Order: sequence, then structure tokens, then C-alpha cells
Amino acid sequence: MTFPGVHRRTKIFLAAAALLLCVPIYAQGQRPQAGSAEQHYEKGVALLGKQQVDAAIAELAQATRLSPDNPLAHYYLGYALGAKGSLPEAIAEYEAAVRLKPDFGEAQYYLGAARWFTNDVKGAIEALSAAARLMPEHANAHYYLGLALQKKGDAAAAVNELERAVKIAPGMIAARHALGLALQQDENLDAAIEAFREVVRLKPDFVQAHNDLGLALVQKRDPAGAITEFNAALALEPDNVIAHHNLGMALIQKGDYAAAVAQYRKLLTLTPDDSWAHYNMALALKQKDSLDEAVVELKRAAQLQPGLQEAHYTLGVIYLQQSKLDAAAASFRAAIEAKRDYAEAHYTLGTVFQQQGKLDEAIAAFREALRYAPNAPEVHNTLGTALRQKGDMDAARAEFQEAARLNKIKSNMQAATFATNTGLARLKEGNLDAAIERFRAAVQLDPTSAQAYYNLAKALQQKGQQAAARSAYQKAKELDPRIKPLQ
Repeated sequence: MTFPGVHRRTKIFLAAAALLLCVPIYAQGQRPQAGSAEQHYEKGVALLGKQQVDAAIAELAQATRLSPDNPLAHYYLGYALGAKGSLPEAIAEYEAAVRLKPDFGEAQYYLGAARWFTNDVKGAIEALSAAARLMPEHANAHYYLGLALQKKGDAAAAVNELERAVKIAPGMIAARHALGLALQQDENLDAAIEAFREVVRLKPDFVQAHNDLGLALVQKRDPAGAITEFNAALALEPDNVIAHHNLGMALIQKGDYAAAVAQYRKLLTLTPDDSWAHYNMALALKQKDSLDEAVVELKRAAQLQPGLQEAHYTLGVIYLQQSKLDAAAASFRAAIEAKRDYAEAHYTLGTVFQQQGKLDEAIAAFREALRYAPNAPEVHNTLGTALRQKGDMDAARAEFQEAARLNKIKSNMQAATFATNTGLARLKEGNLDAAIERFRAAVQLDPTSAQAYYNLAKALQQKGQQAAARSAYQKAKELDPRIKPLQ
């Protein structure tokens, strides 16, 4: 069984290596008896080495029937079944092999990889963890373990395994690419960008890596760099629809709306019924103040994909800008029909009702928005205004007070972010006292910030205040169980 990403291994090499290691050696004059388990086993492995898989399966199956306690027979039978694509049957044989010999590293590895390809993430992690422990220099064991951990959502652990794979096998492109994706998932954009850049350096024709690097640069607010990467992907694969989409998005981020419109028109020659291409072109046209053209594209997007709530909502916003209140209300209702918990659509529908003098409908819409976005101060404030217009002063006062409370929290969170960033700058300069002061200010401003507590723990650790560092780290861990361990 040959898995994608296996580093410098093929079915032939694996079978040949196993032959050298695993076929029994007999004393002069000794051979296994005809029809014995040993003979079927030897013949099956030899056939596997010659890629005669069906014949190998028959021999190895007979070997396991005659000698069910032979872990090697189960292992090779599992390998042969995997080569045929019979993964459930292969898994059963690998499980038999590791049950008989728990320290059988290769069997644990192939068991984990087969479970990975059958979407058994938990089982894959269990077997691959054993394989990585038994064979710490096995790059592929760390690689697949990293993939499984990433799929589980444990990005930090995935990064550790993938870094290990890359250290063992620096030229392993698949592991480097997966590392970039895991770092991106772990919100470490700088490191992700570095990983993707190394991938495209090692393999310049890797279209997906150029695309992923471009997306990371978009996240980093570097549209010019992203545009370079998406163009590189398109130079390699001119009809790559995803790269065309992403290039248009990067051009919008850059503010080059005319180029974005041209890009989406080009994309629509490839995929004329692409609802997202029509929608994104409408966004660019809206930014160009070409509202009538934007309306045409939004209507087309909604026609192609009625459940595309963003198209209905943006259409409503344009109608609202044009003072077409009835049309705006209809579009916001369509957005809500597509997505019942669309808080912004409920809120903006309420503002339409408010402008139309329909205060009861407006108040109901604002309350509905608060069901889905209870911590939005602007909704509380606007609801308070509508209630005051209605003459319900006590209810209005309560909404204004809640809006003020939430605005204070929002302001404190923004100040905490600024304090954290300042603390990181002081930490980088080596000014520990100033860094600690800023991180402490951050956690006072925003006691829910796991990142502020984590950075405070790092600074305290460097200062030698181990007990205080542990306390701050514990608080960070309580707020975010997936926070990275202190180095």
C-alpha cells in the first residue's frame, strides 16, 4: 500500500526491505514443509515483492489461517490488502499484527495511515503515536500523526509533529506544506508564510502551495505579495478557478476594484454559472460606485444560488443606499430566509422599518437581532432609540445602559490588545519589567484574554518568577485549553 506523501518509499522498496529483515533463515538442509504456514508465508512475501498482489493475498491469508499467531503474516497480508485498496480488511490485519506484537513499529504506522484514509482520526492518532514513539526517526509516522492531529483541531500538537517530520526529512514537500497549513490554523501567520515560501522554493511548480501562500499573505494584509503568488499559480495552471477567485479577492483587498472586476469577468468566461464570482464582482462594482451593475450581478448570484445570504443582504444594502426601502426590506427578508440567525440582516431590516415609521416592526427586528448577537452595542443603542420613539422610556433607558456597558467592554478589549502588542515589543527588546507591566495592564483591561495571560506568563518566566508564571499560564489555559505550552 503506497500512501500519498510517503517519503522516498514505494511498495517495491518496502517489500524488498521487509524481505531482508523478516523472511526466516533456515539452517543448511532445512526448508519449511510443503503446505506449512511458513511456506505460504515465504511465498506470499516473495509474490508481494514481485507485485503479484492477488497471489500474495491468497498465500498470506492461508499462512494466517494455519498460523494465526504470526504477526508478520498479518502485517504483510494487511500490506497486500491495502495495495488492493481494501482498507477495512487491511486494518483488521494490521490490528491483528499489533495485538500480537504491540512494539511492531511498521505495523503501527501502516495501521495509523490506513485508519487516517478511512477517516478514523482517533484511531489514527492512537496507532501513529505508537509508531512515532517506537520509530522516532520515521518521518512519515510524524507526518501522518501531524495530519490527524490537525484534523482533530489540535493545531499546536500538529505543528510539533510536522516540524519533527521536516527535521528528519528536510526535502519532504508534503510535510512542509502541511506544516504551513497547521501553522496557519494555529494563527502563527509569520511562520506559516515562511513554511509556504520554503515549499515553493523547493518545488516552484506546486500550484496549491502558491495558492496557500497567497491566502496567508491576504490574512497578513499583504495583497501585493498575495497577487504575486496567485499570478504564479495561474502561470502554472491558467484555468485554476480557485486561484482566479483568490486573485480577485486580493485585488479587492488592494483597492484595485477595476482590476478585480476585470479578473472576475475573466473567471466568468471559465465558469459562467459561478454564483460566488458574480457576488464578488458585485462587491468590486459596489466599491466603484457602479451600483446598477452591482445589482445585476447580485441578482444573478442569488438566482444561481438562492441560499447565498450575502448576495441578498448586499443587494438590500444597495437598495437602502438608493432609498428603495420596500426593495431593501424584501432583500433583507430573503437573507433571513436563507440564514435565520443572520443578526446583521435582522438589524438592518429593523433600520428600514424605522425609516418607514413602522416602530413595532423595527423593535421586533432589533430584538430578533439581539437573539443572535446579544453583545452588539449598536443594536442595543438603536433599539433604545426606537423604544424612546415609541414612548417606552424605561425600556429605552435599559437598552442605552446595556449599550454603554458593552461599549466599555469593547473599548477595554481594544486597549488590552494595544497593551499586549506594546508588551510584546518591550519583550522583544529585552525590557522585561516594561513588558510585564503592559501584560498586567492588558489582563486588567480584559480578564478574558488568554493571549495576554500567556504572554504575561512568558515574561514572568524569563524574569525568573516561576510561581507567578505558572499562575498566569494556568489562567491562560483555563481561558483557552488549546493554548501553547510555555517553552
